[in-house]
Amino acid sequence: MNIRTFLTFAMIANFGYGLWYFLAPQGAANVYGFGAATTELSNVMLQFLGILFFAEGVMCAVARKAEASLGRTAVLAFICVSSLLCFYMDIRTLLGEPGTMDYVDTVINGLFGFGALAYIIRAGKATTAT
Repeated sequence: MNIRTFLTFAMIANFGYGLWYFLAPQGAANVYGFGAATTELSNVMLQFLGILFFAEGVMCAVARKAEASLGRTAVLAFICVSSLLCFYMDIRTLLGEPGTMDYVDTVINGLFGFGALAYIIRAGKATTAT
């Protein structure tokens, strides 16, 4: 898969999560299984998380049209770090009482985290080869 396709998938996923968390935080909480325990603060925190996902989607949209550059590498590094940290948290969640969406999140975060890492490594090898 080329980097533009990867960033397109990342853009779509981030826009989807961003809109979902921002527009329907209670619905997201229900799908993850903690809807009955939500508070106003947890809904606001989900909305903030939605804003961050949406911003990451914008970064992916801009980066997918960029040529190989330090800026595009920075976007990939952000995707890598944020997705791998979320992947770690997903694994911790799976050790408890996971729901179906926890498995979905684990797969998505793993693919984006390790995928971005692979593109960064590949870009580094191409730079040192020239």
